[in-house]
Amino acid sequence: MNTLNILLPHNYVVSHVNLTWSDLLFAVEHGFMTNKAAVEHAEYVIDKEQEPPQKVFDLAWVNSKESIYPYLNEITNQSSEQDGSTLQEKFLFLLLNWVFEHKEQFSDPLGMVETIYADFDYPEEISKFVRYMPVQQPVSSSIETNVERLYNNWEMFLEEEKIKYSK
Repeated sequence: MNTLNILLPHNYVVSHVNLTWSDLLFAVEHGFMTNKAAVEHAEYVIDKEQEPPQKVFDLAWVNSKESIYPYLNEITNQSSEQDGSTLQEKFLFLLLNWVFEHKEQFSDPLGMVETIYADFDYPEEISKFVRYMPVQQPVSSSIETNVERLYNNWEMFLEEEKIKYSK
């Protein structure tokens, strides 16, 4: 699911969405975030919450050789959070936003969109900025104009999603 091997930093994720424990478990399991990010999130929660559960403290003290999964599984079992499709939508947004914000660093950002599109099983909501998909607007004779339209559609998608996930 993460063909591009993009690792999202914890501070980036929490600055864009409300990161739940289920989100974090999903992200680590699918390679979007590292085990270290789980420990960072435990430290973040300890700093933000009045009385975090003991397992959060335990996770914050996990060493690099110890598995985080027993802690994450227990923490997520104790909370009632969103379903799998919402988790995927959230990380679809985060990955697309990451690539968009860093597009100057990549040789083919629109190619990366195509890979993410495939990784997430071709979600209809992003097809408007996938190069090989049919367009609803008239096609311009200028390649630059068509590429600009894709980037504009991508940006509009991100703006809508930011509202959806804003903290």
